[in-house]
Amino acid sequence: MNPIALTGGAASFAPPILIPITKNDKKIFTLVSHDKLMDDFFESWCYTLSRKRKFKTIKAYARYNRVFLELLQFVAHLHGELTPLLLSQTIENYESYLVFGTSSENPAIAQAAQILGNRNLSGSSVGVAIAALNSFVDASERLRLGMLEMEANGYISSQQLSGFSLAQTVKMETPTSVRAAIKKNSWLAGCLAGGARRVKRVGLSAISKPSTLAHTDLYGGDKLAFPIDRCKELIEAATSTRDKMLWSLLAASGARFSEAVTMLNEDVKIDIDPAFNRVLIVDPTERHNVLIKYISSAEINALPHKGRTHPQTFLIEPFASMFWIALEEYKTELRAQRLMAPVRHDFLVRSLVDGEPMHNSYQALYERFHKAALKLTQRSYGFHSLRHMYGYYLVNHCPNPNPHSQRKYGLELSLVQQLMGHALIKTTKRYARQDVHLLQAEIAASNFARLSGGPKTVLEARIEYHQQEIKQLQQLALEAA
Repeated sequence: MNPIALTGGAASFAPPILIPITKNDKKIFTLVSHDKLMDDFFESWCYTLSRKRKFKTIKAYARYNRVFLELLQFVAHLHGELTPLLLSQTIENYESYLVFGTSSENPAIAQAAQILGNRNLSGSSVGVAIAALNSFVDASERLRLGMLEMEANGYISSQQLSGFSLAQTVKMETPTSVRAAIKKNSWLAGCLAGGARRVKRVGLSAISKPSTLAHTDLYGGDKLAFPIDRCKELIEAATSTRDKMLWSLLAASGARFSEAVTMLNEDVKIDIDPAFNRVLIVDPTERHNVLIKYISSAEINALPHKGRTHPQTFLIEPFASMFWIALEEYKTELRAQRLMAPVRHDFLVRSLVDGEPMHNSYQALYERFHKAALKLTQRSYGFHSLRHMYGYYLVNHCPNPNPHSQRKYGLELSLVQQLMGHALIKTTKRYARQDVHLLQAEIAASNFARLSGGPKTVLEARIEYHQQEIKQLQQLALEAA
């Protein structure tokens, strides 16, 4: 625990540390701080949460609550103790700390951010942080009510709950009140003293909401979506058949990285007629009995799967063809391998050294992708940029098979939602952003038709506008050749 030196001659402050542990086959987190009572409560809360939430949620909630407890302990450290008023004020100003930090209007919050660092969270991240804290507060309230009931019935009484562990049998001696029994500088003490209130989100935002428009470059890319016109070149730059197979799979299907690396060989359905080849994405929670043969229960519970509304995928070209070719090359290479030990799992993505599954190897796979993408585009891209690219393509440039639609290209958002496996349409909107150039063409065409002496109809105006666009793009293509 590295202490933080404080200015003004104050003693150093040791922030709480989050440590990953495994408890009863559940991957959770424990806390190490100067408040043992709080640490025990944190671990118990985290374990209880793990029984009904996925590991990705556990991880996010634990990290955000560590941030809050760090802030709370820092405030208590500065004031020498944690009073109910300080606890209430810290909770009320937590969102301001996350969003504005040193720019907060609250002097105490700004001072804390100056020492502990700015978070600068965006809207969606703040929502997760508030939900995490409310989960923690709810747990403390349940404990408070339970202990008060036990005290009222004469089952417990104590003068001191320091070192109290929720995992141990409660045996305490005589107090006048449980609320007065707990040390005053404990987070749990403040909660038990009268119940901490849940946080009502204010909706602060120092960062504007992400645009639903895509300001793409010449190759169809922006800061979120990998340029689709350069994706074929990227895949061909992969240094191994495994990476080529993985990158083309992500580009063709729009799958999340976590979905691809937990895919089994049986999820790739190869038909006699290649037109009927399919790729399925199955939620790990739906086949725990299969995965337990290959990895531990704790690893299964920790898989960062968001879930899909259905397992089917829609593969787009030319990346679909590249995937099927790369898949055969990859499997041919695997069959030729001579490993020290036989492979005892059915995961599609595996290490080329020892054949082990790679569901926990994000960094190793990411670094090669990031390096190749940076070399090709001079931009920093991760695997998720391929999912953004997929959504961008579907809503703007994918041929529309609907005979009743006025759009020849670009699918309806509801269909894109199904193809990307989203439960909520608002999630799809973050990926399937409409190309701003196409919108500008529509607006310019309409204005041109009404204000100029040129074409008299909107259709004629569109034709005129796009003819000019084609000339400009042809010139750019010649210059790039």
